[in-house]
Amino acid sequence: MSGRRTTHEDAHDPAPTWTPRLGDLAHDSSADRTGVVVEVPGDGVFSYHLRPERGGADPEWTAPADGSTLSPADD
Repeated sequence: MSGRRTTHEDAHDPAPTWTPRLGDLAHDSSADRTGVVVEVPGDGVFSYHLRPERGGADPEWTAPADGSTLSPADD
């Protein structure tokens, strides 16, 4: 047994799936783009910041701090 108690509220919450880290390659479903995570929420940063995978002229973009639109990019 894990020792974790499940309350009525968290029994209905979806299980956390993936938390992006610096340097991870992530697909952002809201932007329909794939990029490298260059900043993560915390210490004055309020969203994920991503940079195009291969650089270039495409601008960087942000994704929500809860990571709800991000998933691991397919290789």
